Amino acid sequence: MSNNRTVRYLVASVLLVFLVKALSFGANAAKIKIASWNIYWLTSEDPDHHRRKDGDYAKLARYANDLEADVIALQEVDRGFVRKVFPLQQYRIELSHRDDTTQRTGFAIRKGIRYRRLPDYRALSTKWGLRYGTVIELEVDGRKIDLMSVHLKSGCHDRDLDRPGTRSCRELKSQARPLESWIDRRLERGRAFVLLGDFNRRMDKPGDDLWHFIADGNPKPIYRVNAGRKPKCWNGRFAEFIDHIIVGPIAKNAVKSHSFEELTYAERNYYRWRRRLSDHCPISIELVF
Repeated sequence: MSNNRTVRYLVASVLLVFLVKALSFGANAAKIKIASWNIYWLTSEDPDHHRRKDGDYAKLARYANDLEADVIALQEVDRGFVRKVFPLQQYRIELSHRDDTTQRTGFAIRKGIRYRRLPDYRALSTKWGLRYGTVIELEVDGRKIDLMSVHLKSGCHDRDLDRPGTRSCRELKSQARPLESWIDRRLERGRAFVLLGDFNRRMDKPGDDLWHFIADGNPKPIYRVNAGRKPKCWNGRFAEFIDHIIVGPIAKNAVKSHSFEELTYAERNYYRWRRRLSDHCPISIELVF
């Protein structure tokens, strides 16, 4: 065999081995899809909001199925009603233990997913009526990831938190430090984490002070997976997201490229359907290990 043919043979052999390993890695990679969904007043707390009929719950359940997520961070849900959308034969439900409200945060976790429930993050309830964060530890292919579902104070989507002129803004500002503390503890300990839910804040606004406060780069940077994207929910009715998915550097390396999705509803009439479906659409990402 000539030297040129030998070299070509060796190069082809190396490339073949590389390709086989790459395909093997792809086939064996562990994947998990994580979503967040505020399901408008999926509770019995307020009769004015509780207007859904059986067909509406069936529609929500179909959208939950279309979402095809393994773990869904939930907001504005209650124990009895969440089961109409996420049936117990398919999901395990973990909701905030807060007893003075039925509008809880939580998770729906597809059966077969390994996880451990962690204590509620009560520090977010800086004032009466503010919601706890619900926290779980996922285990994916031997790797552990902390997830927290949050629902921050509403009514201060883009006002300056350094000069809060309303009670809503003062209460949202009071949640910034405990939110940063939860993030910083995980960064300091080298923990992978995903923080997601309804932040009630348009963090794409240039210089947004809530994002600036929690993402100060100390001790390490954090990332919003949906940064710079425009929501399509309800035909693009909303200019910016207030639901967000935030990851630390370890989880960021696991986020599958171009995996961010927003599931939109086939129904078009916002005013007719927002209380029967939701005024929020679910958002999701995939992690690959």
